[in-house]
Amino acid sequence: MNLKSLNLKWTLAFAGAVVVGAVGVVLVLTLTRGSDDHATAQSDSATATPLATLPSETVEATVPPGPAEGTATPITPGPYKPELPSYPVVIPTLPPGLTLNGKRPCPDGWGRISDDMANYSICVPPGWGMPDPNTGQPVSEAVLHYDSVLIFSPEAFPYPVGKGTEARLDPEANFLQIELFAITSDTTVGGACEAKPGGSVAGLPAATCEYRFDPVPYWDQSVASPSGKWTGLLMFVPLPGAKPPVGPGGQPFPTPKGGPYSIGLGISVGARNQVMDRYRDVVSQILDTLEVTP
Repeated sequence: MNLKSLNLKWTLAFAGAVVVGAVGVVLVLTLTRGSDDHATAQSDSATATPLATLPSETVEATVPPGPAEGTATPITPGPYKPELPSYPVVIPTLPPGLTLNGKRPCPDGWGRISDDMANYSICVPPGWGMPDPNTGQPVSEAVLHYDSVLIFSPEAFPYPVGKGTEARLDPEANFLQIELFAITSDTTVGGACEAKPGGSVAGLPAATCEYRFDPVPYWDQSVASPSGKWTGLLMFVPLPGAKPPVGPGGQPFPTPKGGPYSIGLGISVGARNQVMDRYRDVVSQILDTLEVTP
């Protein structure tokens, strides 16, 4: 995939954090069973949401009590962050007759991260990987079960030991992050750009968009801006071999009224503009290794 051609408008406003609609949140939360036996690096990221989509909040501020009153004087509450738009998730369908390639080896020295429930895999270059919370080093070999995946470029390592693995929107961050997450077609994404069909990833049809944004200080949130200091890419590709999701007790995941939904892979890429420019070609190489099974 040539990311340089993505000049479309989730503004997740990456980095990862998207208000995935109610169904999407349930999916992320319930599709992570069994992850404790694999890839400890993911233990803190299983419930991660795509960047820049945390819900808007209202903050009520108070001033210190005056010397005579002894009680705080309330200030009229107001929105701390702007209301973000919400867009429906579009998961393209595979063209009739499209043959999926057989499993290919990763490039020399690269690792492979797979999900045996969502049925996809992706290769990771040397120095890149998911942060291992016990060592702070990158993990590039793992088999997951409907987990969200957060991959950092080498500048993020060693990752702080004990720190939760989550999408980071530090305005001064010097690394790039790629987030992968299963999502359903009946979901909406808040705060992201509107991904539209017409692109491709690793030969698969994809809905894509690119946008600029600025992180909101102290929040995993972002605001789209043509002059933003960060660049975000958002993609959705079909997962034709994804297994039906189930709840914590093994019960079937409810389908929306009107018929079954389709399951896709969300891919969110984000970094400061200079970092994105430096790594665009590498990101394209990583995404070209994506494989899905029928």
